[in-house]
Amino acid sequence: MKHLITIIFHILIISLSVQAAEDFTISRKNRVIQESSTQKRQVSVDSQIRNYTFSTLKGNTYQLDTLTKQGPVIFVFLSTECPVAQRYTMRLRRMYTGYSDKNVTLIGVYANENDSLDDVQTYVQKAEFAFPIVKDTDGSLARHLGATMTPQAYLIDKTNTLRYRGPIDDNRIITRVKHTYVKDALVAVLDGKKAPVKETPAFGCTIHLPELPSENDITYNEHIAPLIQKNCQTCHQQDGIYPLTFSNYTDAKTHATKIAEYTKVKLMPLWRLGDGYGDFKNERRLTNSEIEMFTKWLEAGTPKGPIVKAEPNPQPSDTWTHGEPDLVIKTANLNELPQGHDIAISLVIPTNFEEEKYVRGIDFQLDSGFNIHRINAVIGSERKPQKMNRTEGSTTKPIDKPIAQGNMNRIDWTWTPGVVPNFLPDGVGYLLPKRGEIILEMQLHNSDNQADKSMLIGIYFTNKTETTKLHKVTMTGYSNQQNVVSSYRLKKDVYILNAYPSLQVYNHDMRIVAITPTGEQIKMLWVMKSGFKWSEVYHYNKPMFLPAGTRLEFEDREILNPELSNQKNESLICHFYFVLASEYKPE
Repeated sequence: MKHLITIIFHILIISLSVQAAEDFTISRKNRVIQESSTQKRQVSVDSQIRNYTFSTLKGNTYQLDTLTKQGPVIFVFLSTECPVAQRYTMRLRRMYTGYSDKNVTLIGVYANENDSLDDVQTYVQKAEFAFPIVKDTDGSLARHLGATMTPQAYLIDKTNTLRYRGPIDDNRIITRVKHTYVKDALVAVLDGKKAPVKETPAFGCTIHLPELPSENDITYNEHIAPLIQKNCQTCHQQDGIYPLTFSNYTDAKTHATKIAEYTKVKLMPLWRLGDGYGDFKNERRLTNSEIEMFTKWLEAGTPKGPIVKAEPNPQPSDTWTHGEPDLVIKTANLNELPQGHDIAISLVIPTNFEEEKYVRGIDFQLDSGFNIHRINAVIGSERKPQKMNRTEGSTTKPIDKPIAQGNMNRIDWTWTPGVVPNFLPDGVGYLLPKRGEIILEMQLHNSDNQADKSMLIGIYFTNKTETTKLHKVTMTGYSNQQNVVSSYRLKKDVYILNAYPSLQVYNHDMRIVAITPTGEQIKMLWVMKSGFKWSEVYHYNKPMFLPAGTRLEFEDREILNPELSNQKNESLICHFYFVLASEYKPE
């Protein structure tokens, strides 16, 4: 009998070791389980964290967006059973005491399925935690942030950007700690600087989340509403850029079939880029389990279920997602707009600066009911617009003279309501010339009753005295008698910062690769075929280094739709913006 027990014990140990080897290893330094890699996480450092509503053990309900307006927020995932997490009790209490007067919010999260509500309440009382505690019963907060370990910390700054992910420090034994990762990152963020260490593998115990609900358990109030709030309502709301609204149960039930169909084929949420070609900021993707949940809810008859919390509301549009801009310009009220759908108008915004400026990014706030589908901001242009509107006082007047001429380059900044704007790294910017003008090319989804509306334009400048010049390369594939595809050879070492496919790229699959002088092929961008005309600038999570001599090419040279082969000038265009490696070093 003892021999049999020994055999079973060894089998279990071997099985556990094989499973842990995939994503976790045993750290020699800490003698505990440690993540093998941070590359597989769905939430990347320096990406925007979407709003999330949660309740604490004391019954208080918070929204992440509201907390970050006050200051940085730190989520620490804990466990009542993990011995490593237990060692951080005193350190967490000191952290809360040391930074509570600096508008820093510390939140403890218990997401392990094995941690019952009673266990958590008992442990928290014994540990004398004074900061808010969340029992993540269904694991939704852990999935929202991509948490895998306890203890594990997530530091989110005032712009809702994830600035640090990983362990609290580098050793479970306090006397052996050499690097206080969370404290160092927090000090840097409070000082407006980058965290010295942005991400490092966590160590301790793995999080075991509860399984997602079965088909018969899925309800609107408990499961579907949070998904719609997170992924859909920024666009599908009253006066949103899409005609369908998903503001309540009736809306969701009415359009349940469309929601299930569009999410299943990954047309919604609208994210045009395919997997495996670059790593981009603020990806809008549903997990496979979330997609399946929509389908199962539809198949179950769209049950409403008991009310778990108040109906989710769309996120407010009167906030700046990246903090207070360096310059805020209010446009004059529009009037005498042509009536109808998809009306295109242009506005010229004078700045009157007596020196050159470099723009890192632009954000917008719209009057209620101002139904704009898209805004292209042009900072400097060599074009000569025929009919444009110039803001003068409280009116908007048409003009017929050439504008924004001189030694200026056109750059494109695309903004769509509901999409978090991405900014260039500090020290890199678009040139706004002395007394330059910003041209807003706007497409109104419905211009009816939109007269007397205005908007706020928030402009963010680079804070560094030395600014690196931004360069642009354009890739083009087009049909004119036969397929002709362009390629581009880089003459110097560069860092690619972002990609901007043109609006015409929606009826085609477009894949672009970089081939280095050694023959290595780097997958840069995959824009998937879609029935939607959608324009967006995609920013890489980390600048992509490409050595001199690298060629940018279309992966598939037969890129055009055969149905368009007889049409002339059907083109696929993609712009890549880059800086010279000799002039810029990523932080």
